[in-house]
Amino acid sequence: MSKVIAIVNEKGGVGKTTTSTNLAYLLGKEDKKVLLIDFDGQANSTMIMGDKNPNEIETTISTLINKVITKDSLPPKEDYIIKNKGIDLIPANSNLFTLERNLCNINFREYILQSLIDEIKIDYDYIIIDCMPQIGTPMINVMMASDSLIIPTQAEILSAKGLSELVKHYLTIKNINRKLSIDGILITMDTKNTIASKEVKKILNESFKQHINIFDIVIPRSTKVSEANIYKQTICEYMPENAVSKAYEQLVQEMMKIE
Repeated sequence: MSKVIAIVNEKGGVGKTTTSTNLAYLLGKEDKKVLLIDFDGQANSTMIMGDKNPNEIETTISTLINKVITKDSLPPKEDYIIKNKGIDLIPANSNLFTLERNLCNINFREYILQSLIDEIKIDYDYIIIDCMPQIGTPMINVMMASDSLIIPTQAEILSAKGLSELVKHYLTIKNINRKLSIDGILITMDTKNTIASKEVKKILNESFKQHINIFDIVIPRSTKVSEANIYKQTICEYMPENAVSKAYEQLVQEMMKIE
């Protein structure tokens, strides 16, 4: 059975793409069949995990969603799947920014992404969705299509305090998609033993720990992450012994136990 995991946060810059790409890469190294869906018009996952300029790609997640909307057959998988680094990728580009508008007059618009994923999920052990930083019809689609969420939050006070609204949206969607769960809140870009780091952990524990898992694994801050992206690599490829790489390896092992 395929597990669909969305990497979500309404805030940008919290490590969604870093988490999505490294998890996909590492799960692939574990001989899992992995599909990474880039669901952000910024196309950062596509730039790291793909092999082309996103705006030169003809068939993207936007194309497939429009096929579902118009009830057309999906193209052959080789026309839209990019195989690279041991995983499959459905790329994105800036066309995805029009998705909210394209869905506004569609019946059952909250289920469009689910319909697409249902057609292809049989081929995969894990489907990872790198999500856009906003809540709206596209993100409702993601939550309706997913089995679980991982919520990265930067080790900064404002980032941690902003999670309450996301959790409210999750609880609303869970009333409809009853299989949806939160695998955990993941602290990213952490600078150990700083006041901010300690305060963020305190806020998360006081606000969420009673009803939401907070991963024991904390992703440290490292300039090597952005350096790796310059070379279109995940940190786990670029520098496997880096502390960030080791943290994501531990996270994957913890994830694989959450079934």
